[in-house]
Amino acid sequence: MEGTGEKQGHGAGDEQHYRASIEQYGSGLRRSDAGKDQQEQVPGVQLMEPVPPEKQLRVTFNAISIFAPTLGLGGKGGSRGLFAGLASRRSGDVPAKKPAFRQVLFDITGSCQPGEVLALLGPSGGGKTSLLSHIGGRTQRAMRKQGEVLFDGQQLTKAAKRHVGFVMQDDLLYASLTVWETLYYAALLRLPRTMTAQQKRERVAKVITALGLDKCKDTIIGDFFRRGISGGERKRVSVGHELLINPSVLLLDEPTSGLDSTTAMHLVHSLRQLASGGRVVITTIHQPSSRLYQLLDKLLLLSEGHAMYYGRADKAADWFYQLGYSMPFGINTADFILDLASADVSTKKLSGDECRRHLIACSEKFLAANPDGMQGGDDLHEAQFGSQLWTAAVSRKDLGSAREPLPEDQHQLSEASSSGVDPDDIEAALPKTAPATFGSNGDKGSYRWGATYNQQVHILFARAVKTRRFETLSKQDFCQYITIGVLAGLFWLQKGQTANIVNAKNTIGILFFELLFTSLRQMLGSIFTFPAEYKMMLKERASGMYRLSAFYLARTASDLPMTCAVPSIFVIIIYFMAGLRLSAAAFFRELGRVTLSMMLVGGFYVNDIPAWIGWLKYLSFIYFGYVATLKIEFGGRTFYDCGGLNLSNPESRPSQCHPVDLQAALKLPANPNTWHWDVLALIGWLILVRVLVYVALRRKTARL
Repeated sequence: MEGTGEKQGHGAGDEQHYRASIEQYGSGLRRSDAGKDQQEQVPGVQLMEPVPPEKQLRVTFNAISIFAPTLGLGGKGGSRGLFAGLASRRSGDVPAKKPAFRQVLFDITGSCQPGEVLALLGPSGGGKTSLLSHIGGRTQRAMRKQGEVLFDGQQLTKAAKRHVGFVMQDDLLYASLTVWETLYYAALLRLPRTMTAQQKRERVAKVITALGLDKCKDTIIGDFFRRGISGGERKRVSVGHELLINPSVLLLDEPTSGLDSTTAMHLVHSLRQLASGGRVVITTIHQPSSRLYQLLDKLLLLSEGHAMYYGRADKAADWFYQLGYSMPFGINTADFILDLASADVSTKKLSGDECRRHLIACSEKFLAANPDGMQGGDDLHEAQFGSQLWTAAVSRKDLGSAREPLPEDQHQLSEASSSGVDPDDIEAALPKTAPATFGSNGDKGSYRWGATYNQQVHILFARAVKTRRFETLSKQDFCQYITIGVLAGLFWLQKGQTANIVNAKNTIGILFFELLFTSLRQMLGSIFTFPAEYKMMLKERASGMYRLSAFYLARTASDLPMTCAVPSIFVIIIYFMAGLRLSAAAFFRELGRVTLSMMLVGGFYVNDIPAWIGWLKYLSFIYFGYVATLKIEFGGRTFYDCGGLNLSNPESRPSQCHPVDLQAALKLPANPNTWHWDVLALIGWLILVRVLVYVALRRKTARL
């Protein structure tokens, strides 16, 4: 049999010796019987309680095809960019009405039994995450899908999805919470409301002990700026977040990425132990080590969306050997098959891509008749593949000399389908009758949410206050606000105490500076914190932890004490150092105004704006805050013009100073003696903006 070229080193070697080495390498890999798994535990890690037999599930996915929209504006290829689309409009071309789609998964079929660990392996872009997301019911709305995913023969519903653990590749955790706090708040929201608080605490303690997190349970998660737990511990906390509900199915997206080999080995060993308790564990793995590979029960190798191998993990090397690709001595099996899937293995007469397409064709032909994949036992033979594929596997001399692609009816790569697909054609291919849905009826007396609505608001409010303690109550914030407040107070020292027009102008300056600084400071903080909180909300909503309205209400309620705590010190310093109106009512009105104002654009720097565009000021938050500030400080007071002189006690010098209309003299945007309608406008804007944000979040999370 022909060797596999220079890249494969030793060649095929003696067949008997090679088969013996494969058996030795794969010894102990088969552990599908959960009840008989007697493997050694990781130090410090204990087994969780098993899943009851009546709650164990078999996960199957049949003929899964996924189509992703392309970025082009027109044409089947979808390769035209934005400017190409604009150019076509100028030239009179009519762009396509329907978006083009690119197929990313091609008829993938497989299953995973309770007690098994199924690994999705393949190079980047092979479709691992797309398949895992589809199995977990988290495919993006823009995707088009074919095929079905069944849990014991039933489709997954929203209610049932809350009992399926899904660990994302990115560890989305609140950096300022400790390990215990992270899991405890999750337990309060996710565990059944019939459990007492003490039982939930015991559940958290059990998960922490099971994952070996006792030593770091009181350590914050941490991030780039604050040191916390290690990367391996972060990943185990993410797993523990899902283990709280004791899921029957646990899905993980590249849980070993970024971890060293030993830490990754311990994590997968923990997953192996969790599977032995009657759970289905399906995980994507980027590049497993040889020891880690031995812990896998089943393997699905993906290459550009196609299944290159599916079956027992310990039989993969034998599969490729019988198809003409012998693994070099001393090479990790995972590395070798990843090279095959990446088209990095070639022969003297076949390119790497031709080898890859030949193996895909063999796999698809075999799986069409053997949906359970490669199980071992009997040798492969010609009847399973057809004469062409089998001849190519045995010798490949005929194909190698011609250097031509395999026939279309053999490899079925569907190149045309990857360039553009009509969404109507995809939807027409979907099954017309939906099978029964897993979790559609639910247990009698069960609840959709683990906590009641009021409990959700209370728990989320308490968590929001704790998660923002480092951002809003940090030493840096205290120092910044106090330093700037003292400096501003010195610049405008007691300018507000004299009722002449010169100091009135100075007072307007400090009022606007106070408004500008606090609004801008809070706005920038929101810009940096919103993306992270939005991702966290999407993750938790997908797990069914709480209602969106409860989250938004708790987050809004936590804004007031957390946002106003430190800025209030800034306002107090400026207010008394600048000598603003010494009245309790005026002080508290000014403090309340600061909490309502936000920064957009205002009418402070430009006077006499034309009427045809002047109405735009009513769309500005800061305009109403500015007007409210002027009324608080100047309302009901008399100011004097002393001919440009900054005289103290101007009211006692009638010969030099005379009363003036402050609005006319300083061209203020409003009369400071009128009713405080601007405060109502601020409240209205506050409510309107938050309602609009809630509606936008509701639309974005409609499918969660």
